[in-house]
Amino acid sequence: MFRQKLYFRPVQLFRFLTIATMFLLISGETVFAQRRLTKEARPSWTEKIMPGYFVGMSNRYSDEAEARTNALNDAKRQIIESLGVIIDSETKDSIIEKSGKTTTVDAFMSSSVKAISKAIIAVSPEKVFVEQWQEGSGRKAKISYQAFVLVPFSEESHRAFMKEMTDETMNVGRKQLTASLDLARGGNVFLAIQQIREAQTNFTPILSLTGLSPATISQIKAFNEGFKALADAMQGSITIEGSGEKQPVKLGAALEQPLTVSVFWTEGAKRYPIPNLPVDFSLMQGKATFAPQGQTDASGQAVCEVRNVESAGKIVIQAKVHFPEEFKIAQDTHMFNLLPENRVVVKIIEMNVGKPVQISYLENALMGKFTGAGFTVVENDLFQKLSPNEIETGKPEMIFETAKNTGADLVIVGTICSSQINKIQEGLYIGRARGTLKVFNIQKQTVVGNYMVEDKNGGNSEENAGSKAITKVGDLLVQKLMTEMGL
Repeated sequence: MFRQKLYFRPVQLFRFLTIATMFLLISGETVFAQRRLTKEARPSWTEKIMPGYFVGMSNRYSDEAEARTNALNDAKRQIIESLGVIIDSETKDSIIEKSGKTTTVDAFMSSSVKAISKAIIAVSPEKVFVEQWQEGSGRKAKISYQAFVLVPFSEESHRAFMKEMTDETMNVGRKQLTASLDLARGGNVFLAIQQIREAQTNFTPILSLTGLSPATISQIKAFNEGFKALADAMQGSITIEGSGEKQPVKLGAALEQPLTVSVFWTEGAKRYPIPNLPVDFSLMQGKATFAPQGQTDASGQAVCEVRNVESAGKIVIQAKVHFPEEFKIAQDTHMFNLLPENRVVVKIIEMNVGKPVQISYLENALMGKFTGAGFTVVENDLFQKLSPNEIETGKPEMIFETAKNTGADLVIVGTICSSQINKIQEGLYIGRARGTLKVFNIQKQTVVGNYMVEDKNGGNSEENAGSKAITKVGDLLVQKLMTEMGL
């Protein structure tokens, strides 16, 4: 793409230069028309600023008083910036324009603003110089004023400001600490910890200010560390406790009292509950029916109503408290270990090769398992007269009636016998055995288990083969029953 060059004829060039010159003269009339009317030279202090002083310079105003005010405000703004306190420009303007009557939402910022305002209100110019200017000429001429002020703000004033601000800031800190503790005692412990940590964070910028004495720095650090220690101590003293573990636990029954988890924080010897915390209840061992979720109430407690105990062995229920994610609480769970307090009657009729066995293998095996699981084995004298047929085909009402005066919670009755002994060869026999078990819940008047197992085993004689078959079937029945009952 080509660019076209511009060529001017002599007449055109003359006209262009004439117009350009006239434009510059017209546009520059205002600039050249500004004239300083004040004959007196500016004082040296307006340019060579002395230590401990600030020089404020105003814009030009048609009103002399306005120019003086603007110059003083300029000096105040410089003083605020020299103090090293980080505040936004709008707040600076507010402090200057409202003569210190400024408030902020942030309590710690308010303490700084209050101290700055007090320092700024106290300043006044030591010297003032005002220049008079004329803008324009003729009828359009205007008179304006530009002011310069010399304001003292010495190192002593700076130190006084620093002390005022640190004192005020720590005073605000003490008030916030009191308010936070009141929050915690009222149940809002996490909000209290958060406010204390924020207060601690607000102390940190003060240490970066210039002009702080070593004693003041030490005081602020100690105050800051005290806030941190308190927040850590409050978080570390949050505790979970549980109750309800020592009550009787019966298979097939509800717990008489709910399991209760309490969440609180301690201050000395006093405990303060923490409400509105979600709590999840979950089964870690055994079987039971209960509501899986809860929430701490005004007393800091969440309850778990166990409506039915479905296994006879140990039951473990975990309560997990959900604390706010930003807080790392060391203890957030409690384990409820529920031990059964069941009383059981066991009656097994055992026959080997058609003959009654005086000491039943299956009965002894069952009693050993139940005793090991914490059950109390009750004497079975009242069941001695029952026949194998009555046990296998008898009505539950008969069992309930027989057991009502034993104090038993469970009754387990059964039969096991060997039969069909076959000789394979000399010294080798195969025997078959059949076993049955019935489990009755006396509290609920229900049959909770009904089991039957058949199997065979070998031995060196008829009795030996039958006995081994009974042992094998008995072991299978015990294993099946224990699994079903959660033992």
